[in-house]
Amino acid sequence: MNKRVFKVVFLTVVLATSFVLIHFTGVRAEINSNMEILQQNVPALPAGQVFFRDVRTASDRILVAFFVSSVVDNDAVRINNPAAWKINGKPADAIHRYVFQTDGSHHHIYLETDKLVKGKEYVVETPYGSRRFVFDEKDIFCESIKTNQVGYSALAKSRYANFALWLGTGGGRKIDGILPDYSVIDANGRTVTTGKMKELGDDSSAGGFVYQINLSSVPEGGPYKIIVDGYGSSYPFGVGGEFSKMLAHTIFRAQYLQRCGCPILEPAIRLHPCHTLVYDVGGPRGEANIDVDALIKEKGLVADDIIFKCYGGYHDAGDADRRALHIANPILNLMIYETFPDYFTDGQFRIPGDFDENYNILNYENGIPDILDEALWGTLIWEYLQKEDGSVIYGTETLGYPAPFAAPYDLDTKKWGTVLVDRNGQVINMATCTSAGLFMHMARIIKPFNAKKSAELVARAERAFKAAGKGIADPEKLYYHIQRYLMTGNRADHNEVKKLYKVASGMKDNLYRQPGASLNDERFDNPAYIMSYILEKNVPTDATIVNFFKSAIKDAADANIAELRSHAFPVGNDPVNGGWGHNVRQPQYAAASILYWQISKEQAYFDAASELMDYKLGLNPIGISYVTTLGFHQVLNIHDRESAYTKNLGWGSKPGITAFGPGVYRVSVTDRDRQAYEGAVPGFADLPKERMYIDNRDIISMNEFTIQETMHYDALYTILAGGGKWNGKNPFETNK
Repeated sequence: MNKRVFKVVFLTVVLATSFVLIHFTGVRAEINSNMEILQQNVPALPAGQVFFRDVRTASDRILVAFFVSSVVDNDAVRINNPAAWKINGKPADAIHRYVFQTDGSHHHIYLETDKLVKGKEYVVETPYGSRRFVFDEKDIFCESIKTNQVGYSALAKSRYANFALWLGTGGGRKIDGILPDYSVIDANGRTVTTGKMKELGDDSSAGGFVYQINLSSVPEGGPYKIIVDGYGSSYPFGVGGEFSKMLAHTIFRAQYLQRCGCPILEPAIRLHPCHTLVYDVGGPRGEANIDVDALIKEKGLVADDIIFKCYGGYHDAGDADRRALHIANPILNLMIYETFPDYFTDGQFRIPGDFDENYNILNYENGIPDILDEALWGTLIWEYLQKEDGSVIYGTETLGYPAPFAAPYDLDTKKWGTVLVDRNGQVINMATCTSAGLFMHMARIIKPFNAKKSAELVARAERAFKAAGKGIADPEKLYYHIQRYLMTGNRADHNEVKKLYKVASGMKDNLYRQPGASLNDERFDNPAYIMSYILEKNVPTDATIVNFFKSAIKDAADANIAELRSHAFPVGNDPVNGGWGHNVRQPQYAAASILYWQISKEQAYFDAASELMDYKLGLNPIGISYVTTLGFHQVLNIHDRESAYTKNLGWGSKPGITAFGPGVYRVSVTDRDRQAYEGAVPGFADLPKERMYIDNRDIISMNEFTIQETMHYDALYTILAGGGKWNGKNPFETNK
């Protein structure tokens, strides 16, 4: 087999994952030789210039001339003279275009022509240069094929790619006549499976007709490539093994890179803990609105009396505030560990283990599974923010945002203050009420590793619950009493569980809510509140309650699967209606299914979860990975200050962050927004919902993220991988 196409795509993978691979040891290394080769193929362009990068296909009758312009300019590549666009000397039968905004603009020019013939030489002439090639579907990329570009789960019995023929201004197209055959080959050209495309139907949010390519019989290994007869080939992909482990490692470790108050030495981004000094000004909740000096003056406070040190928790998103919404993350990590303990180990994700008294990192292995170290860090800030009366402060905030934009957070000099009340001056009890259950849950799970820490957390939990009083909602009350009963065996707590357990029936009705924002309200949506009771083996439980909780998980899973099956792509929710990030939260939509698989061992539930979690890795209508540094076509401009810093260094973005993604078109309120939205063809408002995305850092509704909305269930990728530790090598390189 001719390995030329594999080689080109492997080089792309090296570029895409360079941050993880080159900087894994924290050394600011030079770009390796493979990346230098790739950069020679895609030169740095002076402002206003266009590079004819390659010729692709969209179908057996449509070639794609693919251009890159150095600046965002819809008209950098013009098609107003159709006669100048020729295939073998003949003008194209029709011309369409799609402009995608990223670093500059990507221009896809679709040229309709006669049916492509294998072995025939083609010359594509354009006003911007020409390209000559001999057509062979094995050697040319077909951008209509959409795959998980990193690693499918080898444990799933259901795996697939999709084929969606969409031509930008030419709209969606249906395949005429007999559907084509396809094969899957390995890097040595050996065929591992064959089949025929299956029509799924017209899906308006995807942009038209969608077809499925069955990959269920592809064995563990790779890299593989899909070849559609007469059309072209896909990006390479892997199944299980180091492909899935690299994915699980990168996406889980992003939580560590988002920590607040912690050095980030591997890679060397942040040399010291950040945002460790906080003033207890008790300001109102809002966006970037805590003016510490003004509040000190207004309240007659003495700065030296109210300043304290704190560590732990996470930066919310592309900014650095810590909010009670983030309590969802350690709760979910605890649930995932408790449900799948054999999948997680110490040293698995290369995150810090122990610290000195100033939170300098001492080691990366401490005898505690890494996922629990991450849960401990997510819990730590709420310990620091707990007051003597047991109440827990809502969070920390500053006035404006850390500046400059592209800089490590340990260089931020702004003053940070506590957030205590809402806009009406009422004390916010979300952190107090939810921390009660979190502290008790953490105490239970950490006890075998650190009994002293466990006892401290029990005391904190009881103080928080007392401070919560009547303000605690039933779901959070149930969570606390379950954890305290399983920790202490106290019958009074079990009696409370018996009074409250039916509130869990509402989970199936609240599957798509923003997890952090739903803390401490009456609508039950968090399976972590009940999984411990289902799993318990040592403390007596009530069979009726256990079965009720199992049914609640199953009902939620069945509802998620029904939604999955109602769309051509595994988007897992209504792609048209929802808030920021709703179209990339597939791990959340997969959670009930994978939990119920662990309860029942029914394979269909695991398969559904696996399908859903392929979406944000490239199995979507654009064919883009919404996760930084993963995939061949990936988000490059995540709205994150430290990622802007690392990108300026030539490292790329911080790895493993999931952008908000497609489907939310905010009415433009600034000139900056309007200018960014205009950088798309077809017009942004006219794009199908799942294609409504531009890779522009300034558009926060698409390119920002939050720790509790787009990163909260990502530990589930370790379950799809079957556990284990990544060997640190790029399998697309080592296995080619």
